[in-house]
Amino acid sequence: YDFTQTFKYVKPIFEEADLVVANLETTLAEMPPYTGYPRFRSPATVADALKKADVDAVVMANNHTLDYGADGVRQTLQILNDRGIMHTGTFADSTDYIANNPLFIERRGVRVAILNYTYGTNGIPVRGGIIVNHIDTTAILKDVARASAADCTIAYLHWGDEYARHENESQRRIAEFFHRNGVRTVIGAHPHVIQPYEQTDSTITVYSLGNFVSNQRKRYCDGGLIATLDISFVGDSATYTLELMPAWVRRADYAVIPQCVGDTIQMSRADSVAYRLFMADTAELLGK
Repeated sequence: YDFTQTFKYVKPIFEEADLVVANLETTLAEMPPYTGYPRFRSPATVADALKKADVDAVVMANNHTLDYGADGVRQTLQILNDRGIMHTGTFADSTDYIANNPLFIERRGVRVAILNYTYGTNGIPVRGGIIVNHIDTTAILKDVARASAADCTIAYLHWGDEYARHENESQRRIAEFFHRNGVRTVIGAHPHVIQPYEQTDSTITVYSLGNFVSNQRKRYCDGGLIATLDISFVGDSATYTLELMPAWVRRADYAVIPQCVGDTIQMSRADSVAYRLFMADTAELLGK
């Protein structure tokens, strides 16, 4: 259960960033049993590997966050706390909610607010004092008001239709709601495939980053995007620049291979064919 090699190729990219945020779509446990679909529970060493790869924070509001109930949430949060990984979206109790919703992080004198919401939790009720942020516009408006104390706000949404390569009307409507209320950047997950992005002079929406690391090997599911957001300030005026780096998962060692590495390293013939197909599909979808 050593996942260090999984992130060896993306670690240099993360090390260059001031802040690295990942979507954690599993619960964590110190001891077995560990389980896969439909209820996820992964070794705590996943958190160790994320920390070594320079991941600063994780967003946790997703449809699998309650796979092991309140105890699973609390154990996961404790593991993250022990490793010094910040988190938001799912909370152990009201104290945790107040402290980490929004999650404020300061880098280079810039205060960033991170918000995180999910469409649901696979029908599992929220019990035991746990709090999970759902896509509820009334609650979101209150969070956005609190986030206004930051220099910039980024919203992470768990939404959309699984395996759909284009956003749906609900996603577009929710993104517009955030932008209309002052949140310039919206980043999405859940579909397990990459979806398009939209960028204007004042807003950025990435509808789905796809799979960062997973066991899914169907076409379009065997990789995702690393989104790099550069925020520059001149006085109170901010400029946002987005770069998207495709990354493919090599199944032999589950290494996440970004395009800047994959285009230069040797692979088996089968891996090379799968890698090139993923990159071609991604380029066609994103228009570049």
